[in-house]
Amino acid sequence: MDENATNKKKKTVFIKAVFLKIEDINTIQENFSGLVFIRARWREPLLDSSNARELTKINWDSLWGPKLEIYNTKGEAKQQIWKDVQFGPAGEAFVLEKRRAKGMFTERMELQEFPFDIQDLSLLITSDHPEDDIQLEEDEEDMSNVVTHSFVDESEWHLKKFVQCEARMTADEYEKDKYKKPGLFFRCCVIRRAGFFVWNIMLIMSIISALSFVTFAVPRTLPQNRIQLSFILLLAGVTFKFAASQSVPKISYLTHLDRYILGSMIFLFLVAVWHGIITLFDKDDAADMDWFAFIAFIVLYCILHAAFVIIMVIRGFARRSDVRKRERDYLRRYEETHKNETLTLTKRRPFRARQTTRIGIRV
Repeated sequence: MDENATNKKKKTVFIKAVFLKIEDINTIQENFSGLVFIRARWREPLLDSSNARELTKINWDSLWGPKLEIYNTKGEAKQQIWKDVQFGPAGEAFVLEKRRAKGMFTERMELQEFPFDIQDLSLLITSDHPEDDIQLEEDEEDMSNVVTHSFVDESEWHLKKFVQCEARMTADEYEKDKYKKPGLFFRCCVIRRAGFFVWNIMLIMSIISALSFVTFAVPRTLPQNRIQLSFILLLAGVTFKFAASQSVPKISYLTHLDRYILGSMIFLFLVAVWHGIITLFDKDDAADMDWFAFIAFIVLYCILHAAFVIIMVIRGFARRSDVRKRERDYLRRYEETHKNETLTLTKRRPFRARQTTRIGIRV
């Protein structure tokens, strides 16, 4: 009995989110700026069969509201909020709360695959009502989407054309006895264009590593010159490692770019160590050993680079396949939704002309 009573009192709110404009994705600060549109729709029996004159006199403060907020904003977002009323075929009233929000949104970046990473840009919408009073659901009748033609960071990222939604519970940090607040987590997907890092860091680093083979052209009788050249190349690798660290936040794990640069530096270190070890052998044996070491380093260089490229291709293909699957699922749901809409309109008489009213804009 108590459970049934609770279900009767619980309001269901359908939410649609649109990423209107994504302006700047900041990997170092782990945030992005943009403009979003959010529409909430819920049933309001008190407005059933109201006429146009009555709608203009609605006191919105006296009616129930979902108390929605954008949870992952950084600072205060500029918002415009207004409300409409929409009627169903039987005169049932639905309140539409619409808002446009512009600001900075925090996003936890997963950078293990950097610079070949795929990121989700998220929007977390929560309600101040406890979970027993409200239920938030994605609006399946009018699905969320992302506007791609206004994307600003096209030179660095590729924005995919789908939005995913999942339920998320958050704790109310302002209450002594924290209750769980319901929320919806909307995500769009961006793929980093890795060309800048490949050509300007990884390619140059591979050339510096290959230059270590030139040190074998210096006579073995001058090990100090060999070691000096190896140290110069190693210091160049340190410079590139410092430049790469400026492109990511201070994280406790290694990215693919870190692994590549550190692997190249270890390779240069091994070449320098060999030039020191060769001085310990007799001249008769040193010539052959130095030649075999030269061949071994070339083989090791080729194997490491081939393995790195193969692993990146395989992992990249798997991640992009997952993104394509998510995009296909979204498009399938979109087509099914519109197909169902068409079938529904043929069986039911259409909505009455919508009566709308707008409340004062809050900025």
